[in-house]
Amino acid sequence: MADNAGGKASERRQTIRWNFRTSNIDAMLSNVAVGMVTPFIPVFAIALGGSNTEVGLITAVPAFINMLMYLPAASFVERGGSRLKITVRTLFVARLLYLAMGVVPFLPWPQYRAAMLIGILGVQTIPNVIMAVAWTALLGDMFPQEERAHLFAMRNMYSAFVALISSLAAGVLLDRITYPANYITLFSISFVTGMVALRYCAKLIEGPSRPKLTCHRSLGERLRQPFADPVRGRKFRVFAISAALLHLGINIAVPAYSIYHVRSLHLSNSVIGTLSLAAGLTTVLAYPLWGRVSRRAGHSVVYLLSILAYAPFPALYGMHGSVTYLLALQAAIGFFNAGFALTILNLTLQHVNPEDRANGIAVFNMVINATGVLGPPLAAFVVSRYGVTSAFALSTIVRAAGCIVYISASGIGDTLAQLHKTLSPSALRRRRLNRKTKGVL
Repeated sequence: MADNAGGKASERRQTIRWNFRTSNIDAMLSNVAVGMVTPFIPVFAIALGGSNTEVGLITAVPAFINMLMYLPAASFVERGGSRLKITVRTLFVARLLYLAMGVVPFLPWPQYRAAMLIGILGVQTIPNVIMAVAWTALLGDMFPQEERAHLFAMRNMYSAFVALISSLAAGVLLDRITYPANYITLFSISFVTGMVALRYCAKLIEGPSRPKLTCHRSLGERLRQPFADPVRGRKFRVFAISAALLHLGINIAVPAYSIYHVRSLHLSNSVIGTLSLAAGLTTVLAYPLWGRVSRRAGHSVVYLLSILAYAPFPALYGMHGSVTYLLALQAAIGFFNAGFALTILNLTLQHVNPEDRANGIAVFNMVINATGVLGPPLAAFVVSRYGVTSAFALSTIVRAAGCIVYISASGIGDTLAQLHKTLSPSALRRRRLNRKTKGVL
């Protein structure tokens, strides 16, 4: 019996290591597309002749479709059997649409080109939503909870490094090659690397197949379930409200950044890429640190530190247009981007019932994407009526509200005590001593 148990444990460890290595390769190749395309989609819309409203819709339309699709996607994943097969098939469809984006500059109706780009992004959102639910649930199944902080931190570090290099390369490519050939090249590279990534994604070991669910739940029941869970419901509610306010602030700022860079400061594509590089570089370097802090102090501490840094960032960003100043701010916020991205994923998995994981993930993402519907049009209105800096100020106010919700739920005294316990010099010395005693690096 002992030998049998030991053999199963060894096999489980080998499976975790295989999935970690393979998912890292998949993530790095996939992030070539993320790094090359995502930062420049709003710039592409402006090059197509898009208005401020259309630049805002670049984010709002996919977010609206996300909001509508997440619960049906959860039902589809629950009834679809293999989460890995669902992930691979939906990614294939989504990445085919990169080629469609490259054709948009050649459409014979210039006034509709930006609208067509928005339409393609909207269609691409449908398979992406299904993939996101299946993939996040698959990650929760493949990696045990006690190891997620370290494994996800390392995985995010590798993929973020590829994304930032890709972003820098994309900025140079867009400046060196004439329009529209530059964007055709960009989308073609993203498509090819995305297809190669799929080969590695398909090699992941999913584990025992789950029985397909046959019971039917209404949309209302699906929405209520994670909020009403007797064990995890309260923490899920606080986390979801706080994260929603933070993301609303982020979605107000995102279109404002592109308008600020292109129309207010007249920055080149290379400079915009360099700003992404500054944030991305510190993000890559910070992932291992946040992984260690999260493992020792908990995901909540990392989340709290990250959102406290997020709150004032937009207002500070609009105070001065110097490229050096903007680079310094991007480098600073990149450090906290790592903590925020890491804990959003880990806290989502932590605060949903494992037996209802696909639905809990879908409800959380639906709430977050609802902010993407509201934020960009609100930003476009504020920018057109009051200017970019007013949009940045509004973003800061909304983010600060998200911080207040989270701190109030924890209690200000408890929050300060938790931060002091984690960050005080004596606590740091005790942890260093413990690591030396245990022989941990």
